[in-house]
Amino acid sequence: MIDRDGNLCRLGGDVTLETVPVLLEKIRPLVQFGVDTLDCAAIDNVDSAALGLILACKREAAASQKNLKLKNLPQSLNSLASLYGIADQL
Repeated sequence: MIDRDGNLCRLGGDVTLETVPVLLEKIRPLVQFGVDTLDCAAIDNVDSAALGLILACKREAAASQKNLKLKNLPQSLNSLASLYGIADQL
């Protein structure tokens, strides 16, 4: 689930290998055109593909000279980021 509210984008549901391709297709243009905060409070399940989605969004924002902020990252996502050694990139 993706819900935009101004410069905020809420990401929810499962963010997994199965869902990330569709989510990325929907969220990429939002980041290109104004979203600067990604709220992850409504995420239910994640796998390592969720990290790929977030990093892709951060790269997209950087390409537009913006900094994408993250809010309410689930502990499971923080744990994965630490495991992969990329927690400082989130």
